Amino acid sequence: MNRFLLAPLLLVFIIATPARADQADAEAAYQQGAWEVAANEAQRLETADGYAFAAGALVARLMVEDVGDGREALAERAIDLAEYALHLDEDHVEARLRLASALGFRGRYMSGWRAYLTRLPQRGRSLLEEVVTRQPDNAWALGMLGAWHLEVARRGGSRGLSALDASVEAGMGYYSQAIALDPESPAPRYFLALGLAALDEPAYTARIRELVEGARQLQARDAFDAAILGELEEFAAQLENRRAAAAWADARLER
Repeated sequence: MNRFLLAPLLLVFIIATPARADQADAEAAYQQGAWEVAANEAQRLETADGYAFAAGALVARLMVEDVGDGREALAERAIDLAEYALHLDEDHVEARLRLASALGFRGRYMSGWRAYLTRLPQRGRSLLEEVVTRQPDNAWALGMLGAWHLEVARRGGSRGLSALDASVEAGMGYYSQAIALDPESPAPRYFLALGLAALDEPAYTARIRELVEGARQLQARDAFDAAILGELEEFAAQLENRRAAAAWADARLER
């Protein structure tokens, strides 16, 4: 090959290889549960995909770790990363999904009324519905929509459900779709069980047990699943007493 043609190809290879390595490192760190490492490696890509992945890694950490006083700052970082991904690519579906997730956590760390006035739940729902419109088989988006409805019920009661046009039935329906689309994931079963338990309604007792038992049959595919299954065992130990289970679920969802 002509050496003048070879030089540019070598340059492309040299430039592209670190990017692929960063992506592989980010994915490997995520699989192992090293959420901060995953986020940092993904950010190094300086692409919409990278920033969206980084936001997702931080959201995963919020979902499975008790980060204590650092949770608000972590949610803000995830929001910033997802919004920057959308700045780079306004049509980026994954960035919309991660932004909705991060906004949900941000809203959880303030009063329900303040969250409503700043339109965090409204914006989160809009983002999730946009994703589902574009990708109706996106199990994560459907599960998050289910979580959105049940969180409104938990925090706002009947007034919140009316104000935001939400319902427990819709939440259960979205979660059921997510379970059907990704039957090997314990997450939608676990979080649906938590959401129902937190409502402290006897009518949901059988469904909660069914969800927990179904999730306990699954195998962890990565560190995220392993963390979910570990928590599931703690939750299962509370199920003999509905009030204890409700209190446990409510405290977990406040985290």
